[in-house]
Amino acid sequence: MPSVAPSSIRRAAPDALGAFPDLFVDYCTDYDAVAAFYPGDWRDPATRQDAAARAARRPADRAALADVLADQNERWGGSEATQEQIDTLRDPESIAVVTGQQVGLFTGPLYTMYKTITTLQLATEWAEQTGRPVVPVFWVEGEDHDFAEIATAHVLRRNEEVPLEYDPGVGENPGAVGRLRLTDDIEAVLNRLDEALPASDFKPGVMEQVRAAYRPGTRLEDAFAQLLRSLFEDEGLVFLNPDDARLKALTRPLFRKELNDPQTPAARIEATSQALRDRGYHAQVHARPTNLFWLADDGRYAIDRDEDGHFVLRGTDRSFTADELLGHLDDTPERFSPNVVLRPLMQDHLLPTAAYVAGPGEVSYFAQYGDVYDWAGLDQPLIHPRASVSLVEGKVQKVLDKYALSVADLQPDVDALFQEVVVDTMATGVDAAFQEATTEMHKALNALKPEVEGVDRSLSASVEATRAAVVEELKDLKQRTVRAEKRQHDEVRAQLSKARKNLRPGGTLQERRINVLYFLNKYSPGLLNDLRAALSTDTSTHQIVSL
Repeated sequence: MPSVAPSSIRRAAPDALGAFPDLFVDYCTDYDAVAAFYPGDWRDPATRQDAAARAARRPADRAALADVLADQNERWGGSEATQEQIDTLRDPESIAVVTGQQVGLFTGPLYTMYKTITTLQLATEWAEQTGRPVVPVFWVEGEDHDFAEIATAHVLRRNEEVPLEYDPGVGENPGAVGRLRLTDDIEAVLNRLDEALPASDFKPGVMEQVRAAYRPGTRLEDAFAQLLRSLFEDEGLVFLNPDDARLKALTRPLFRKELNDPQTPAARIEATSQALRDRGYHAQVHARPTNLFWLADDGRYAIDRDEDGHFVLRGTDRSFTADELLGHLDDTPERFSPNVVLRPLMQDHLLPTAAYVAGPGEVSYFAQYGDVYDWAGLDQPLIHPRASVSLVEGKVQKVLDKYALSVADLQPDVDALFQEVVVDTMATGVDAAFQEATTEMHKALNALKPEVEGVDRSLSASVEATRAAVVEELKDLKQRTVRAEKRQHDEVRAQLSKARKNLRPGGTLQERRINVLYFLNKYSPGLLNDLRAALSTDTSTHQIVSL
């Protein structure tokens, strides 16, 4: 397998890719422009020191947290290195670098890998810069109810996308999807994956890892954690599943504050959202009546607060008084689930988070949360953008080189790209060239005709016959030229389509669609180690890796 050297990585400005919101682009490239919305410059060493000190001081029941994490990670087959990191969290001087992701099928798109790699890199980097023990933590998010969002993975086969869809027939509101147990339908998905991945030296091991995690009867959140853990076996990565009664019990103070005062977080988010809009940015998250869901036996329901102060499960006739709901919080905290606003606050209530590794959408919504953190009495961690990466295979690089293209040039619309390339590289002007040749031929015969007729008027017919024959020959030559040009055009279109399907599949960035298993099967699981060694923690630009 070819190694990935840092010197081989090229960079593209995020705004050149046309794939990121302006707020994220400015956060990466012009922090001062957005500084009012964030807790500090994620690249500044002094700011990191301050964030680390604040995180270490954060009130947290470290012992109870570590006990839960030890139990969870042991269940997922955590290594000795992971257990050592969990014990490190008991140290009041330790801090955490955290990331998280929904429990996508087979770990979801490539960006899950890049989030994880950036988190591991930063744990080492922050330890060196702050002199503190730093623990890398992955938040396993399985409490969402949108099953369709996490049920399909995509791999490549012969430059075509192969969707791998797991469809056990769940309803519209299956509850926390991470709790769902895999049915026998997963076997068909695994078989399709096996068919899609070409034979390689690494395929048996890759398929063994996947099948060991995705077994009928296993919860989706457990399968996700087990596979991701196996891909980063000895890295000491600590997984945390918030859907745990013990962790929800530790979070009661935060949930109680939300239920007693749901108006303040909503009002603060709306005020910050308006400030963002006033500066020309978008608001990623919209304020809600409360920021909690109720995990019922028959689904997950948003908790709304009506004008009378009662709490209603949205879309149902079920309701609670404030006292009833607070009583449930005391008795069954596992029934409560945070939404996108309260989830990071729960995370930072439990963990000594100094930095959170975020994707573009997360970077955007953290801009709205500063005043909500203040309301909760929590320090917001520094927000570090995850690595954004395109993996360029040799066959694709040849296409880019042939037409002098970059990843940023690969427009989602292949027809528009084709037209640009044809104009630049194949501007033969067939019609114009043959029209000019035909005109010149007529001029030449017209000039020659008087001379021929001067010698013998009977040869006039021969001149016209010659004219007709030449016209027919030119037509035939033009048709053959057009067919040859079309073959060339078809080849160009096919090559551009191949590059686009590899680097901009479905019109989006590769990292947002293609699953890592395709690359691990082709280049070996060691690719992840190579990427960890080669990718930069300066994630302000898109990193382009040649394989």
